[in-house]
Amino acid sequence: MAFASEWTQQVKTCTFRAMSAIVDRRRRAAAPAAIPAFFLYGEPLRTTDERTIHAETIAARSSLHAWHIRPHRHRDLHQVLLLQRGAVAASIDACSASLPAPGVLIVPPASVHSFRFREDTVGLVISFGSDLAREIAATTLGLLDFLQRPAVCPLARAAIRSTDLESLADMLLREFARSAPGRDMALSGLLSALLANLLRLTRAVVPNADSLSRDHELVARYRQLIEQRYREHAGIATYARTLGTSETRLRKACLAATGQSPIEIAHQRLLVEAERQLRYTSMTVNQIAYFLGFEDPAYFSRFFTQRMRTSPRAFRNGDRAATEAD
Repeated sequence: MAFASEWTQQVKTCTFRAMSAIVDRRRRAAAPAAIPAFFLYGEPLRTTDERTIHAETIAARSSLHAWHIRPHRHRDLHQVLLLQRGAVAASIDACSASLPAPGVLIVPPASVHSFRFREDTVGLVISFGSDLAREIAATTLGLLDFLQRPAVCPLARAAIRSTDLESLADMLLREFARSAPGRDMALSGLLSALLANLLRLTRAVVPNADSLSRDHELVARYRQLIEQRYREHAGIATYARTLGTSETRLRKACLAATGQSPIEIAHQRLLVEAERQLRYTSMTVNQIAYFLGFEDPAYFSRFFTQRMRTSPRAFRNGDRAATEAD
């Protein structure tokens, strides 16, 4: 009997390993290659180091593509677009809007985004690495959370004039074009000052922003961890332990900063990626399920349908119909 029990356990173990291997192969086969990934738009991917900062006018690249930047993503780059004159129809993941100048667009790493600019648009595109963003944000509560949320924000001209935003943008662009001693240090300092001005402008309309800043900072670190591990479906206890906090403290911070519980934020990240894959790839629903870490495609379909009020297949068909109509 002991031998039979041991043999049964070995069979179960082998079966589990075989199933895990199948799931792993399915995940690898379902790589999201259909969503173009660039270093900068149209440029091959390359490593982003901690000093990476790039600045250019909106016209410099957009005018080469008939002012239409098609859907794509950047693997490890934050982007901030300052719109000074003109207008843009923007899509950043689920955030879509038309924005007349002046305004700012926040594009977090890995977000699928596209822009259609009006041909007289004037503005600046600033790209910088995630490591540098974390370094700058380490001394400024709320900044990391600000940079990790897709946003299309109008700005008031009077409010802009009360800051150094436009002069800092001009200085950053000029410094980027130079080749002089201390260039990296100057670019980093100018970027820090520019982001500080943007944070002031956007937080000016947020009530109790200071009292929420520590909650926002914890939530920003939580979102960053989710970004690294969302396909693993790690439990909230695992996330809290990694963050060096309790589940209760994490829940309180998430509710205060976002109105959502930790599990809702984790689920939202899975939904965002599901939408990306349904919208921009030709993978089947089953392939998308395996890619996102679901071992049962039927469970993925229920998960998506319950939260989106439509099935994955219906979502894909509706999105295609809307695109064709547009």
